[in-house]
Amino acid sequence: MSVMEKARDLGKEIRSTEQYQELERVSENMQEDTEASQMIKEIQELQQQIQFAQQSGVQPSEDQLQQFNDLKSKMDTNLTIQAYAKAQNDFSQFMQEVNSAISEGINPEADKEA
Repeated sequence: MSVMEKARDLGKEIRSTEQYQELERVSENMQEDTEASQMIKEIQELQQQIQFAQQSGVQPSEDQLQQFNDLKSKMDTNLTIQAYAKAQNDFSQFMQEVNSAISEGINPEADKEA
């Protein structure tokens, strides 16, 4: 079996994991929750505005920062967003473990040196 075939098989295995399935489920919930989706969109736009201002050497306005903080507080209490953030974090940690296992297979001596 070629490396690419094994990689595709690994992808299929990852897709069947609990972490991936949960991420898919909460992603669907996010799409269906218009309030949560709107909050995500708004905070991303505010983040871009604030980052652009900072990159341009300009301090973000107090209004922008207040809007950002208010929206962040709302997001922190939204159950759909909380579930989505947790699922993303869990999947990311899982993928780090997968990548570590792949790295061990590539360089088994690195584990012995640590």
